[in-house]
Amino acid sequence: MVLGWSSYRYTSPLNYLFYQAGWFACVLGAAAGRPWSGFLFAAALVGAHLWLSANRPRDLQRIAIAVTVGSTVEIIQIAAGTYQFTSGTVYAALPPPWLLTMWAQMATTFDFSLRPIVRRPVASIVFGALGGPLAFLAGERLGAVTLQRPLAPGLIVLSVTWAAAMGVLAFAERWDLWGGEGRRRS
Repeated sequence: MVLGWSSYRYTSPLNYLFYQAGWFACVLGAAAGRPWSGFLFAAALVGAHLWLSANRPRDLQRIAIAVTVGSTVEIIQIAAGTYQFTSGTVYAALPPPWLLTMWAQMATTFDFSLRPIVRRPVASIVFGALGGPLAFLAGERLGAVTLQRPLAPGLIVLSVTWAAAMGVLAFAERWDLWGGEGRRRS
């Protein structure tokens, strides 16, 4: 028997709290020079989500698409010199594993806390344009990343790429691309 989230009366606020816990674990772990601790914590949260999922194949597809989109966004940022990481980088041209795990964890919010946003492309684009730069400013303040100076050009690149990423993810959600049905959701 597969246990679904409804079995546990899973709510959007709880989903949001788990996402934030994973985000802080990744950022603070990287800032403290222990990036694998945050990575493992966030990966465990993703694993728990999948274990409880009523539709694992769909959630795995969501995670794969989100990590692919996120990898592309982060590679663009690294190539543009938008930021540098303080720890956890395995190869200089690629994002660290803890950052990609944050993208995987974000995909677990699409049916819950981010549902009202990812189901609306314009809201998703605005969310990405504002949320991406704000998250990186917070990450810098906590010591996980160093943003290029002057800040404005890098924040613009972050805003544009995150807006595009969230637009792609909203499109995938709206057309249910990860459900395999390829039809529009209302």
